[in-house]
Amino acid sequence: MKKYMIWIALAALLLPALARGIWFYRGLPPQQREIATPDYQSFAASQPPISTPLAAEKVKPAGGVVLFDMAHANQFQPSEAQSLEEQIVRRGGSVETLLDASLLGQKLKYVSAYVVVSPSAAFTDEEIRLIEQFVERGGRLLVFTDATRGTVYYDWWNETITNFSDAALVNPLLAPHGIAVNNDYLYNVVENEGNYRNVFFDQFGKNELTFGLKRVAFYGTHSVKTEDGKVLLGGSASNLSSTDDAHHPDAGGAALSADGGVLVFGDFTFLSAPYRSVADNAALISNIADFALGGKREISLLNFPYVFSKPLVQVYPAEGMKLTAETIAALGGLQDALRVINVELRVTDKAPRAGDVLVLGVFEDAEKLEDFLAPFELELSEDEKTIALKKFGEVGRAGNGLLLFERSKDGNTLVLLADSQEDLLALISTLGGGSLSGSSEESAEEPPAEETPEGEAAPETQAAPAG
Repeated sequence: MKKYMIWIALAALLLPALARGIWFYRGLPPQQREIATPDYQSFAASQPPISTPLAAEKVKPAGGVVLFDMAHANQFQPSEAQSLEEQIVRRGGSVETLLDASLLGQKLKYVSAYVVVSPSAAFTDEEIRLIEQFVERGGRLLVFTDATRGTVYYDWWNETITNFSDAALVNPLLAPHGIAVNNDYLYNVVENEGNYRNVFFDQFGKNELTFGLKRVAFYGTHSVKTEDGKVLLGGSASNLSSTDDAHHPDAGGAALSADGGVLVFGDFTFLSAPYRSVADNAALISNIADFALGGKREISLLNFPYVFSKPLVQVYPAEGMKLTAETIAALGGLQDALRVINVELRVTDKAPRAGDVLVLGVFEDAEKLEDFLAPFELELSEDEKTIALKKFGEVGRAGNGLLLFERSKDGNTLVLLADSQEDLLALISTLGGGSLSGSSEESAEEPPAEETPEGEAAPETQAAPAG
């Protein structure tokens, strides 16, 4: 019995090896059969089209500051945006990074554009309001999302996995501008750049952003749609959405708002190496840099202390007004606020005719300041209890102060008026605090900016409690 078991064990060990040898037996060396293999040398990997702009490409100097958001757990590294930053610097601009969301309002007072890349933390209602006002005043908003950069959360208690797309976090920010990013990705199994999720766009909305483009490639892009704006990047009918496997002509890889101030992309990867050199991606990046620096910011009182365009502001007290020690101290606080932006104050006893000017006075000095007050059509009531201003309405004199702001090509003028010397000091101190966005100032509705016959913005008026 034992010998029988031994023979069975040997057979189980040897028979598989024998069967394998017979199956793969190729004969003795002289008669060995050749095994057909692919002709690897004839194979050639497909290469994407390359279109890199020449180093000597001429760019138009623009200047300005572009602010990159890093305060909302953004899913990118600064090095990935290097190509866009380089083009911004080539145009005379500079790049700053927002690390603290509480500083957003202060930063938006002077930057030309605000760039948001794939956030994973929500924007607050106040931040959305500040950004909307920024765009209304001529600032540029650029939003980049990416279908490959969603955030994955694992619930250890329920053992469930939830994927949060960056589209859900940017859509509240984009809603006031009529643009939405779909929670999908575009794919193409017919024609692509090496992978079905690497799609081409060769149909372009007419705009300076698409100038010189013939084809661009995106790598894992959401589709972007707009209500009344313009889809900039469209593709062939074989570009399909992952949500329903259908082609949507009204959505594409990028969109521009109707007012031209908000630019949204469904992909961010195309900005980084080596993808930035594929097709006409490099030309698109150059156009994006032009867009970021191409806005015309409207200077407003809400931009204080960035309301002056010159390094020197001439302080002109109304004729006969005494500069007391308290007034000098209040001006010192205002100087501290302006010194942060390298602006100096200098008191003059002659009415300036050009340059940036800060005018101080009380309501009784209105006649002496007629040259500065004429654009605002200020009228004092006969009973000296109220003041009426064009485009603003009527306000009481007691306890109120006026900030009157006029922009011109020769310089900007800010006039501070109050009912008494004490109220004027309080108004100067409020201005020196560096912000006019408190609740008391917001209670006075700001008049809309208009264009004068000469093409300059109309004067701006704001009322604020002075004491």
